Amino acid sequence: MHYHSGIRPAARQSWIKQWQLVLFPGIMLILLIGIVAGGQSLRQQIETQDKSLELNLVRGVHDFNQLQREVNRLRLQLTRNPTTSTKNLNLQLKITQSRFTIIQRHSLARNLNTQVATIKDHLIQSWLSLKPEIQRWQLDPSNTKLKTQIIDQLDNLELDINQVSLLHQRQQWKQYQSRIRRHSHSLQLLSIITILFCGFTLLVGYLLMQFVRARQRLLEKVEQLATIDDVTQIANRRHFNAVFAQEWQRMLREQSCLSLLLCDVDCFKAYNDHYGHQAGDSCLFQIAQTIHNCMRRPSDFAARYGGEEFVIILPHTQLSGAQAQAQVIQENLQKLALAHAESSISDYVTISIGIASGIPQLELNAHQIIEQADKALYQAKAQGRNRSCFSEF
Repeated sequence: MHYHSGIRPAARQSWIKQWQLVLFPGIMLILLIGIVAGGQSLRQQIETQDKSLELNLVRGVHDFNQLQREVNRLRLQLTRNPTTSTKNLNLQLKITQSRFTIIQRHSLARNLNTQVATIKDHLIQSWLSLKPEIQRWQLDPSNTKLKTQIIDQLDNLELDINQVSLLHQRQQWKQYQSRIRRHSHSLQLLSIITILFCGFTLLVGYLLMQFVRARQRLLEKVEQLATIDDVTQIANRRHFNAVFAQEWQRMLREQSCLSLLLCDVDCFKAYNDHYGHQAGDSCLFQIAQTIHNCMRRPSDFAARYGGEEFVIILPHTQLSGAQAQAQVIQENLQKLALAHAESSISDYVTISIGIASGIPQLELNAHQIIEQADKALYQAKAQGRNRSCFSEF
């Protein structure tokens, strides 16, 4: 019997089996290479987008912090320095205007939702309407009513800046979550297919675990950026507000003592004018770290309150303990010996501290305690600075 192909059936079956042994592993290998290459490309794409998001968020947080800082300085000049020269005030106005310009051109220039855009426009219009009022007050500094209105408007402006900063960060988070959803199906498919390759399951699983850990570290880093002050590297005012509200409610339930220390660097404007703003930021960083290192218990909390002001929460601490803590902070700052040639009270940087201490009651609120600490701080400054005064509630 003759076969036109010249190949016997048994030999043909053997050849097919051999071909299958080569073909199937080859297909599996090609699929594996495609999976690895596609997964790596997808991973690089997501990481690139995450880095871009992180950079935008960092820039946004920095821009808003700088803007809020300059508005706070302007308010402090009007509040605490009634004899501020026109030159200094005009300089501060120019600095604040430049910060508003940065926010308007860069931080919020793209991808705005309606709510953020509306508040941003309100923020810019509030500033534009406030500038003529300040200039009008410069022509008549004795107009205390106008001055009070300007200070109130600056307070409201700080609150608006804080609100639009939060909304801006929330919008960035929504973009972040949207990207995760867009890529979730691809990542799931990648995981399912890799399970089929038994020899590569552990390797691919390890790579995915590393990827998840990297994303988790990014999440923790972004969360930290939202609660840490970029200059001093301790908690910012937003974080303080949340912690103080929690501690107030906890001490109210337990009917235990709560102490609040409000610290202000003496003659810091003169320090900035003499040494420059970079040296001023370095000075604030060292002071903040000194205060932070004085916290003895896990529940003790230190934060930057704004400008050159710091705030400390001491749960379960009576007035005597708060006074002792204030003394420790001032002694450690004295050991730090930061030179201050323009200080009117010392050759080194010093701080004044206002203490509010007592047991929280239902008829009181956390804001009133901050006001008491602030009044005690002004009393310490009125008595010559570089000291602490207290107020009990």
